[in-house]
Amino acid sequence: MNHIDNMRRTDHISHTRPAPTGRAPHTPHTPHTPHTLRVLRAGICGTDLQIRRKVRPDTARTLGHEGVAEFPSEPEPEPDPDPRRRFTLFNPVDPEDQERILGHSYDGVFQPCYDPGTAPGGGPPLVPADPALVADLAILAEPVATVLYAWDLLTSAGPVESVGVWGAGTTGLLAALIGELRGYDVELMHHRPARLDYVEHRHVLHHSRLRGYHDGEPPEERYDAAFLCLPREAAPRGLDEAVRFVRPGGVIDLFGGFGPGDQHERLPGHDLGAVRRSNVCGRVAGGPPAGPLHPAATDHGKPLHLTGHRGTSRAHLERAQDLLLRAPERFAPLVTHVVSLAHLEDCLDSMAAGSGPSTLLGEYIKVAVDPTLGAATPSRTPDTATPLGALSAAGAPC
Repeated sequence: MNHIDNMRRTDHISHTRPAPTGRAPHTPHTPHTPHTLRVLRAGICGTDLQIRRKVRPDTARTLGHEGVAEFPSEPEPEPDPDPRRRFTLFNPVDPEDQERILGHSYDGVFQPCYDPGTAPGGGPPLVPADPALVADLAILAEPVATVLYAWDLLTSAGPVESVGVWGAGTTGLLAALIGELRGYDVELMHHRPARLDYVEHRHVLHHSRLRGYHDGEPPEERYDAAFLCLPREAAPRGLDEAVRFVRPGGVIDLFGGFGPGDQHERLPGHDLGAVRRSNVCGRVAGGPPAGPLHPAATDHGKPLHLTGHRGTSRAHLERAQDLLLRAPERFAPLVTHVVSLAHLEDCLDSMAAGSGPSTLLGEYIKVAVDPTLGAATPSRTPDTATPLGALSAAGAPC
């Protein structure tokens, strides 16, 4: 078993408004304040695309909740030959109010400069970013942290061996990848053969099996547990399959795809959104019933456990950074494109238009936004070597 991330298997526990823009509108330059951060990288998440498609009720005008930024340098009385640069990650969900989410309920980080002081509640929690973290991989810290949280919940009832993952977007691939690193038997499902070919071509996963619908269904009750990493449009079908293919007493993690009040005919009487909302930012928030796992039964009486969560915690973000620092080569294949803010609007439109390849980008996994790119450079190849601390400190003043 690979022991990356201290790999003990139980180491922790429709709207009529206009589509939100990806980036902030141009505003006159405002004087630098100690709170203003220079955004260095941001990541496009599947929820950004759902907001763009108006299948989520979020109201932010400027999207973006995955990112890394730099604090302004502190004034020194004398020139410092080795000035300390400070970087931060954003933890988007407010642990005190899970409806308050960076880039969802208030404006996000698809902009060159971000001032947390202008956001509700003082802005999102900030977590120090290691200067040694590869800059283009730093956008993976928040999704990796949410997946680590999900694995903690999934394994909280006891050991599992075989795990099914529904979805081949960033979070589904991360769930499978971290399962591989921990030595689990993982199988990943996706309905498009071309998508599975793309994942295989990029060598994202080394040991997981990839199953498409053309391969036929897995055996009934094949898995001890399952992750549903699907958008809202696809989640009901995925859950219908998961309840068949997870063994009695197994666990299904509702990683995404279900909002408040959502129910499913295979799991009568269960508010799937409430299950997800009962675990918030690394802690149990309570709810009916309180606890990381919720006992459930299918319409045919098969016992299961449901779990899910919203947000992540500082501890999970620190563990995520540790993983990215120790095994950057395993995570680098996930970052497939880097685009500028000037090119972002077109990219978001093409990515949100459907569930297949983008008309601009083709197949993609994680698309990074680099606000330091000039308008004349719409995109560049991902850089999987340069750390945050080696980035130029020069840039547009904030």
